Amino acid sequence: MCGIFGILHHQHDTVPDKSKLEKTALLLEHRGPDSYGIHADTGIGLVHTRLSLLDLQARSNQPFWDPQGRYALVYNGEIYNFKEMRERLERRGHTFRTTSDTETLLQCLMTDGVEETLPTLEGMFSFTLYDKLEQTLTLVRDRFGMKPLFICDTNEVFLFSSEIQAMRPWLTFTPDKLSISSFLFGFGGPTKGHTFFHNITSLSPGTILRIKAGHASHTSPFFSMTDFWDQTQANRLQNLKPKELVDEIEELLLESVRKQLLVADVPVGALCSGGVDSSLIMAMAATFHKNLAIFHANIEGPNSELEAATRLAEHLGLELNTVNVHDQDFIDSMPDVIEHFGHPYYECPQSIPILLVSRLIHSHRIKAVLSGEGSDECYLGYNWVVPNIQQWRHYIKDISKRLLRFTGATLSSRQNRNINIHELILGLHNRFEVNLENDEIDELKQLTNCTTLHNSTTKSLKLLNYGLRGLLHRNDSMGMAASVESRFPFLDTKLVQLAVNVPYKHKVRFSPTTLDTNHLFFCDKWILREVAKRYLPPDLSHRSKRPFSVDAYRRSKISSDFFDKSFVSELFGLSSRERTYLADRISGSPTLKTKLIQLEVWAHIFLKNDSKESILNTLQRNISVTAV
Repeated sequence: MCGIFGILHHQHDTVPDKSKLEKTALLLEHRGPDSYGIHADTGIGLVHTRLSLLDLQARSNQPFWDPQGRYALVYNGEIYNFKEMRERLERRGHTFRTTSDTETLLQCLMTDGVEETLPTLEGMFSFTLYDKLEQTLTLVRDRFGMKPLFICDTNEVFLFSSEIQAMRPWLTFTPDKLSISSFLFGFGGPTKGHTFFHNITSLSPGTILRIKAGHASHTSPFFSMTDFWDQTQANRLQNLKPKELVDEIEELLLESVRKQLLVADVPVGALCSGGVDSSLIMAMAATFHKNLAIFHANIEGPNSELEAATRLAEHLGLELNTVNVHDQDFIDSMPDVIEHFGHPYYECPQSIPILLVSRLIHSHRIKAVLSGEGSDECYLGYNWVVPNIQQWRHYIKDISKRLLRFTGATLSSRQNRNINIHELILGLHNRFEVNLENDEIDELKQLTNCTTLHNSTTKSLKLLNYGLRGLLHRNDSMGMAASVESRFPFLDTKLVQLAVNVPYKHKVRFSPTTLDTNHLFFCDKWILREVAKRYLPPDLSHRSKRPFSVDAYRRSKISSDFFDKSFVSELFGLSSRERTYLADRISGSPTLKTKLIQLEVWAHIFLKNDSKESILNTLQRNISVTAV
């Protein structure tokens, strides 16, 4: 895990300012505090900050050049199967001067080419390959978007970076007003493509971008989530006995945990949330590592899961390291979170506890941790995708309304058009980020006309897109803010392909003994809980998913002075009277209140370049959290 940056000048005789490259390296230092490398030459500047996890020696520092000095690689991530790739290359006569995955990746790209190499990679990555002879850059981002990669493409220069803030020495940041409008209008925030900044985009997961000095860039996909759908696989899984399927998932998950735990030359720990996903990952990891370091963020109050986390630690005979998260932390940590998140994080309130627990992890000199992200998406663990028998009475009452709507008797065509217009306007603001993905999946469903795809695969594919990208960005940005890498065993490619094609009946199952009030008599993630039963006591393997809610934001009160001389006031041209009106009214809308506060903090960090200390002082003066 590292920080990467590059600048390509379209004027060939321009050499990037080395002092600016040094400033960029400092802005990325938290992502790679162990060492940094800078390359400046005619037309090109490259920066790499390194968090050393494999081959800790200086020989593996980046930018990493081939022996002939033509190709350079700046790379962020981990390739878990790099040893197998290296062995294949060695059988073909290639020799290596390091034991890193960096050199293996570069050699594969040079030998087999980008398109041939990418399908063979198992891991998380964003990287750029520079060809000095051709003056070209090839940028790549992994299938899920686990590693970030931001781009600014102008007529004069092409920039790329792991974090937007690293572009500060080279750009004047200006807001993308459509993204802001979309965010306030109801969208959670962009996760690919456009950002909150004008002319800065995020390379989409599973995408290759190529650019040559003096020419326009072009992109091409190498992977889409719909590629996980496999009719043959689905038919095979449909005919397996439940125990056979449980065995298969256990085998793949256990191997994924083993690889992600052991592909490192430093200790790897694990996050312990208290839920079944992280608990299973921890229990499996403990079979390979008897002194596994585990960490928990205890959100004090009704959201606390400390009891379950402690119970798991005791069951595994491990010491639980805990950081307590208080109401005030959700205000005080906001500037730090937004600085690294890059835009308001309303959809990811867990960013605060993840940042705080990452700092705890760093203090224990652990550089990487296993996380349970991806399980709910693959095995349908979200409450809203599981039947709720308590709502059936509402569905029954709604039958007549649905029939009337079908015949066109309930809503006029004019009302229907208004609904569609509302959706289209919101879609226009966020450039149809979610709409197009969902349409692609729905088209796949129509083409295959398969019941298994309709009931299970489409739900998982949709969850693996927009929602998961936001969670992965949260884990990456908050972990790397404290120089800690997150790893995701549930997102092993073979395991995800299997999980996506598992029949719905093995993910969500009617169960008279399931008394989860969110979906009474229905067990979510049934197949995964069956695996967990082999490693965990029943109270943990069948523990209900607890939705995360930040009550501190709901109970916060905002002073009307907060909007004086504010970005929000400037953006909307608000008078003193209008600012007071806004402050008075938003107290009844926790969502809008929180979004406006975070938007204001974002603007002061990125647009006004204010210090985090002054921003925090403003927050503490104008926002208070009332006691429960």
